[in-house]
Amino acid sequence: MAETSRRLSQTALSAGPDDLVQLCRELIRRPGISGREGEVARFTVESMRSLGFDSVTVDSYGNVVGEIVFGGDGPRLLLTAQMDHVDAGDAAEWTKYPFGAFIEDGRIYGRAASDQKGALAAMMTAASALKRESGDDLRGSLFVAGAVHQETFEREASRAIADLVEPDCVIVGEASDLALERGQRGRVEIRIDVIGRMAHSSHPEHGVNAGDVMVRFLTFLKARFRPPKDDFLGEGILVLTSLSSSPCISSGDDGCEPRPDGGAIPERCTALFDRRLLSGETLEGVARQFDEIVAEASRAIPELRAEVSLPVMEDRCYTGAPIRGSRFAPAWTMPAGSPFLQSLSRALDDAGLRSEISSRPGFGTNGCHYAAERNIPTVIYGPSRRELVHTVDEYIDIDALLGSCAGYGAMARMLLTPASSWARGRFSSEGEGS
Repeated sequence: MAETSRRLSQTALSAGPDDLVQLCRELIRRPGISGREGEVARFTVESMRSLGFDSVTVDSYGNVVGEIVFGGDGPRLLLTAQMDHVDAGDAAEWTKYPFGAFIEDGRIYGRAASDQKGALAAMMTAASALKRESGDDLRGSLFVAGAVHQETFEREASRAIADLVEPDCVIVGEASDLALERGQRGRVEIRIDVIGRMAHSSHPEHGVNAGDVMVRFLTFLKARFRPPKDDFLGEGILVLTSLSSSPCISSGDDGCEPRPDGGAIPERCTALFDRRLLSGETLEGVARQFDEIVAEASRAIPELRAEVSLPVMEDRCYTGAPIRGSRFAPAWTMPAGSPFLQSLSRALDDAGLRSEISSRPGFGTNGCHYAAERNIPTVIYGPSRRELVHTVDEYIDIDALLGSCAGYGAMARMLLTPASSWARGRFSSEGEGS
């Protein structure tokens, strides 16, 4: 098994390192900020077909899912990477054009090179190589998904992929420096509106300045809030991310929204918070916690009138389909000794690749849906490093790109081999009856 894994990992590397590099570059050259991934998606469909995938499906959101069928009963393995990316910002700040995919010093430069077009290219290439070289000794199906809206609606887009694929295990291509990451903190966005009473700024005593009250509330909150802690995930921190204060203007059914007005004290002040979540924390629990904090603060600050809400975002996909969801992603962890994780580490080691299980959690990924909401065995494994994600002059090292391709191939082969300990435990009649 080890020798076969090593041979196939070399196949993935040699099945066209130049082709893999070129595929990555072509993906980078196609911009695709969230909701506008159409050009990337069309190229991904074409690439999967040319690489020999047995079927390619595009769902209503625009997720692209390719399948390779190996025959017989076996796992349904999903490799997934995002097609969207954050905006490149001012191109003048870059030393290289963000969508030029220039190569220099063994690196491919461009927006989404690390997050996650390199991973997507490596996954497609590894799957194609596995189909060519595996013979008849694998069982089950291998899926590669290019996901939309990961930056904004990772749960909703991933839910659609999971409904289509029904995976037994998932590998997420977020940057992990080719280490296996076994969990991530969750997150939730919280909005607090402090309501005051407008008055002319020359006579503020005739009103209630919502900005002043908000400052007092923030001081109370900082003293009152104690972040929960987890030995692996760290602290469930709370960060103020936005603060706006001004008089209100009516906006119909949506109520009041702030607008600048230099002649009046603000009657509304709005704060947005990013709260990082630990395992077991829920949307309802976080909302209840903040309701309790506001109630306590109201007793200490008589002028405080505040509303707590969990914002809901709405947008459209490049297909025209609407997408909607709260800014919430649950945390998840996998035990370091889990059979799934240990099997993946052995597969990488057998192939002569780095097999480290990371001691730190991963970035926010769509693993929050697969692992936390569906309880599917999930790991994060991808080329490049998290400190390169969303940066000016983002790049991916070509060696890391090639290494990830070999890694995806080695792990997929192990998971789809009936004789592997993980597959026996989950899919053999003997394993199911134990």
